[in-house]
Amino acid sequence: MKQFIKEIDLEKIKSKWVKDIMAQWQPNPEYIAHLRKQLADGEYMPPIVVVQEGDFYYIVNGHHRYYAYLESGRKQIKCIVIEGTFEESEPLRKAEVLLKEFDQKTKYRYQFSGYLDRWAAAAEEHGFINKFRPTLAFRLYGRLKRIKKKWLK
Repeated sequence: MKQFIKEIDLEKIKSKWVKDIMAQWQPNPEYIAHLRKQLADGEYMPPIVVVQEGDFYYIVNGHHRYYAYLESGRKQIKCIVIEGTFEESEPLRKAEVLLKEFDQKTKYRYQFSGYLDRWAAAAEEHGFINKFRPTLAFRLYGRLKRIKKKWLK
């Protein structure tokens, strides 16, 4: 599948599931607060994954990030645009749901959910761990990475 990364105006992005995401969708408020804090702190957030159909882009993965960007008043969001139609992206969406179900059953022991987020981050050559369910090792890794970044400046 061909892909490219691009900043896209938020008004050009839509959801196939919810006509007005801000008025009709009920995301996890704790997760949205976490994402908004990441945005405010300038932390890395992987691009959302979309497909282009006509003049609009439809979210394949990243509804929570899209919602957080809208809430924060941002005008654009970084996206990975994949080739094909929304319907053709169904296997990707199903796989993500199955991985999330497995993680929930195993109490996130393996952290398989968020695979598409890690894939999107890898496209930008960025390591990424879903920090909403961090383990002590991941928190320590993040701290060491920030210290190294400051030290190298």
